Amino acid sequence: MIPSSGYTYRSRWNLFQHCKDLYSRPFSSATPTKDEGTKRLTPHPIPASPNQSHNSLSTFLAHARHTSLSPRSTTYVGTRYEYLCLKSLRRLGFILQRTGGRSDLGIDLLGYWHLPSIPHPLPVLVQCKALKARAGPNLVRELEGAFAGAPVGWRAQDRAVGVLCATREATKGVREAVKRLGRPVVWIMIRDDENVADEVDDKREHRGMITQVLWNQKTSEAGAEGLGVQVRYLGGMQGIENGQQKEVVLTWDGKVWEPESTGFDKA
Repeated sequence: MIPSSGYTYRSRWNLFQHCKDLYSRPFSSATPTKDEGTKRLTPHPIPASPNQSHNSLSTFLAHARHTSLSPRSTTYVGTRYEYLCLKSLRRLGFILQRTGGRSDLGIDLLGYWHLPSIPHPLPVLVQCKALKARAGPNLVRELEGAFAGAPVGWRAQDRAVGVLCATREATKGVREAVKRLGRPVVWIMIRDDENVADEVDDKREHRGMITQVLWNQKTSEAGAEGLGVQVRYLGGMQGIENGQQKEVVLTWDGKVWEPESTGFDKA
């Protein structure tokens, strides 16, 4: 939700139409175009998925059952978590495409981050880590190295954002590494409880919950100055009293911001 006291259904539809037009017009270059006197960068097209057998969490689970792919295999665990992250990140304004595969050069998801009050979306590349052990600062260094193999349009030192999604909280070492990195980087913890059957993914609220979001100063300078976080308890006040699950939501200028409600693709 764009933070505004006069926010209406019409303004949400206008934002949806803007994003729809942004991706439907031809992508030829990153040549700036003028829009009401403001320079806007025409985004590069997001590369197509390397796998034509699946393009979402639900289609991957169906593909895995059809091919008898073991749920314990690294391919199953990694791919499934990538799609879970892709789905969860829509709630934070990310429009992404899975690019992970055998020759992904360390990039699992690629796309753009639509933030309020900036004239163009920020290019983002995402690494997804389904960790069983504690997260270490080496993950941040690996993310930085992934930019070397990023497509044209995702390499800018001051605008391209690196996002690390993991099933574990950021340790002190990770937080310090994020802070020191000389380019925009965001750490997001997305839960994935292994003991829940995959067939009920969409029915379990704690699967895919976002429980930690942190970023460095370079991210703020790239266009996220108004960004903040807020804890929300499932079940409202009753949920707080009962000690129920909590998740993190983004705020913009102090007000809860829910970009998924604007009509972004939910497929």
